[in-house]
Amino acid sequence: MVTFDSDGRPGRRAFLAGTAGSFAALAGCTGILQSSDDGAPSGGGGSTTGGGGPTSDGGGTDDGTTTTPISGPLVRASDETTDYGIDLAGNPLFGSADAPVDMYYWTDYQCPFCRRFEQNTLPKLLKNHVRSGVVRIVVLEYPNIGARSKTAAKMAKCVWRQVKDDDPSAFKRWHATMFDEQGKPNSGWAKKANLLDITESVEGVDADAVETCLSENAKAVKESVAADSQAGDDKGVSATPSFIFDDPTSDDLAPMIKGAQPYPRFESVIERVNS
Repeated sequence: MVTFDSDGRPGRRAFLAGTAGSFAALAGCTGILQSSDDGAPSGGGGSTTGGGGPTSDGGGTDDGTTTTPISGPLVRASDETTDYGIDLAGNPLFGSADAPVDMYYWTDYQCPFCRRFEQNTLPKLLKNHVRSGVVRIVVLEYPNIGARSKTAAKMAKCVWRQVKDDDPSAFKRWHATMFDEQGKPNSGWAKKANLLDITESVEGVDADAVETCLSENAKAVKESVAADSQAGDDKGVSATPSFIFDDPTSDDLAPMIKGAQPYPRFESVIERVNS
């Protein structure tokens, strides 16, 4: 069911207690909704509100250092395995390859709290921290609500395969469109046919090529989704959205935020990790 999750488990490093604030009543999606994909949903969906907070411009940090703003496309591909043990080959990056802070973002396209984060907090993060060159966001799949969550996750992998070389920004358009069109969890909106119909409306994404990928690369795509989920499990992820912040050059503790938390909480964690 859709619940408020407040637990946290240690990953490679113990999570930084208190860095992201007190984890009381965190708004996140956990478990599998107890309804068939064709039946009545048992969780909320549609438009959600909340979060937000003040924004600030600039690419400086609190220790006086500066970073280089992004030039070129916001979305990019990489074949590296990060110091935190995440294989980036099948996952889009938002931000500079040289950003000092990695933000690992596990998501489920059926999760209404992920939609809340996407619409309320992500734009501020992109403006104030990603475009300034401080943070790069690694988008990872964690389909934990139901079978159609896995359908959407596999489609995301195929979209990325299609666009990453010639038009990586098309993935961001597709990703945002999926959350804009999100229906109630397990209500049937995330069936393959409907997702392909939505895909056809996204500039730069070939829905036919995506459908072909789902068929011809089924095993590889499934394994890529499973690898994202396993990486999340290994790091203590149990809800969507979940975020881990890492400075690859530091052995300090890596903090986690669970749920669609307000923007100031993200800003506080980023500033501390990058200090």
